[in-house]
Amino acid sequence: MSRVVRTLTAGLILAGALIPGVAHAEVRASPESTVTFDGTIQSMAYLGDRLYLGGDFTHAIDTTGKLVARTRLAAIDARTGKLLDWSPVADGRVRAIAATDRGVYVGGDFGAVNGYTRDNLAQLDPVTGALGPFRHSVYGHPHAIAVSGGRIYVGGTITQVDRQPRSRLAAFDLATGALDPQWKPTAQDSVNTIVATGDRILLGGAFMQVNGLKNTARIAVVDPQTGAVRPAFRSTIGYAVSSLSLTGSVLYAAVAGKGGRAMALDATTGATKWTVTADGDVQSVVRVNDTIVMGGHFDRICKSAAVGDKGACQEGSTDRIKLAALDLSGRLLPWLADANGVMGVETMAASTRLGKIAAGGSFTQINGTTQRRFAQFRF
Repeated sequence: MSRVVRTLTAGLILAGALIPGVAHAEVRASPESTVTFDGTIQSMAYLGDRLYLGGDFTHAIDTTGKLVARTRLAAIDARTGKLLDWSPVADGRVRAIAATDRGVYVGGDFGAVNGYTRDNLAQLDPVTGALGPFRHSVYGHPHAIAVSGGRIYVGGTITQVDRQPRSRLAAFDLATGALDPQWKPTAQDSVNTIVATGDRILLGGAFMQVNGLKNTARIAVVDPQTGAVRPAFRSTIGYAVSSLSLTGSVLYAAVAGKGGRAMALDATTGATKWTVTADGDVQSVVRVNDTIVMGGHFDRICKSAAVGDKGACQEGSTDRIKLAALDLSGRLLPWLADANGVMGVETMAASTRLGKIAAGGSFTQINGTTQRRFAQFRF
């Protein structure tokens, strides 16, 4: 793929002001040669040179078109795009993955993994795929998993773990796998995404409040030890947040609504740095080096924040179907990787070390060429 040219092609809202768009030649992106899949990809995580994938698929498809059995879980060599031997089996959808050297933690709608009972949460060996001892009774579905500071953080629609009440959030001891009895923040609605660092846990979702406090709608920051809300971060997000990613002091948010939004926020205060509006939900925003890639259900990037009742851009738009690239100021780049389908791109992951981003979802084409549900690009 040609390297992305840093050129403005559409307007955006930056600190409240409209920057007019300037048209430039598009750069068509070619995905790397990789395996693809026969069902939806809904979660991904890089770990070194590996990329772990989860979803609803039952087979990987190699570059010759051969089907290889992979039941809702798979891993590829991110350098070569080839399928790895890692092949655990889940009996239901895998919605969330967090990959560490200690284990690959998966969550979703399953009741068994590798033929053994696992109630929506499981731990797998990152090399062999063998099932680990991490086992809990979970009422509700995990949508997000993150690992940091000796804990595994899980968010979703969870209301109980091991018959202990939890309000969409739970934490577990990384060494023992035990449910953390102290970490019990409460979210009023589903938690869709978690970013965990050494000193804070960032939450995104459909909730209006965390711990019953104001200024915590859609995004909140809580203490990794106590679960207390960090009041310095004040959310002004108006619609459900599908994913978050953090680079340095900037938090990137994928937002739904009347037309979707990709947003850059100050990670300490929550102040908006810029917003890019699309005509459909944005499902994921990731950054690799100096490029930001947004993916979702959209077909156009709007030239202003003005959208109609069904999300239609009111003041002009630039075609970008399910994928778009931005510079660090939120300006639309000429990089073109149009996907197809109604839902399009449902999840993304980035590896700064490899200089790559991965896109997964229900699409079957990129720029009119067959590319079934998974694509990886180099930047």
